[in-house]
Amino acid sequence: MDNLNKEFNIFQRNARKLVIIPILAGPASVVFIRLIQTDPLAMGFYRLGFSVLIFAVPVILGGHKGFKGLTRKDYLCCVISGFFLFCHFFCWFTAVKNTSIASAIVLCSFHPLVILFFTYVFMKQKVSIKAVIGILIALAGGAVIAGVNQTLEGNYIMGDIAAFMAAVLFGGYFIMGQIMRAKIPTLNYVFIVFGSCFLFFTIAMFLTGTPFTGYSSQDYLWILVMTLVCQVIAHTMYNWCVGYVPSLYISVFASVETVVAVLYGIIFFREIPAFLQCVGAAIAISGLLYYNLNSQVTPKEENEGSTHGI
Repeated sequence: MDNLNKEFNIFQRNARKLVIIPILAGPASVVFIRLIQTDPLAMGFYRLGFSVLIFAVPVILGGHKGFKGLTRKDYLCCVISGFFLFCHFFCWFTAVKNTSIASAIVLCSFHPLVILFFTYVFMKQKVSIKAVIGILIALAGGAVIAGVNQTLEGNYIMGDIAAFMAAVLFGGYFIMGQIMRAKIPTLNYVFIVFGSCFLFFTIAMFLTGTPFTGYSSQDYLWILVMTLVCQVIAHTMYNWCVGYVPSLYISVFASVETVVAVLYGIIFFREIPAFLQCVGAAIAISGLLYYNLNSQVTPKEENEGSTHGI
């Protein structure tokens, strides 16, 4: 037991260094999405199916108490959160397949805009002027990216719209999670939400006539790897690190994910952003970073939510 405690203490002391794991793992989703040849609905169906199976293990082993005392309203809110996540994933998969990786990852990072709007309009909370300035700067960067993409060939505009919608939907998902995690342990909440999300993907598959089988073994393998890397490793490590690393440190590093995703695009697909795309991305990232540093929504809360939607 003493040896286990020593090993755990070593992990705690090196938590700052371990933050690099989710920073590298989360953005890898852009690579897997490009490699997987299935329809976005099928991709989501299997990714969430694998996720539910994986997270079911710790829930069954020790998470039963987290469900006690939950009302029908609580479960309904979790299901609504799962619906937001379903829509987010569908839009995110569609975006990565139809626009540049740089545009998709930057535009999908705009979910603080929704959180800021909800916080001010519905929760009647004060909003920092600096936080608003950060969002406006980020939107200016997004406008530059969208403007550049209009001059390029392909379905870039469709992908840009999907990426922005993914951000809006993730904002809704985050807000629901912020409310419900005060009542439900994170593990139990994630299990219910992922299960609901999987159910919505299943229904969508039936309604659209999307085939459940017939995909290549390589596609199934990549979806499984994406689930393990982006949903299990990145999600788990982020939530563990926030307990031992200053929230400001996490917040700054979270902004690096966008840069990492762009680098993955360059390395794996030789997708080099145009100069003005780089300018727009730099402006947007600066605005989002400024928002993170000045927002009244705590960085810890943002990081707990940030890895769910990747």
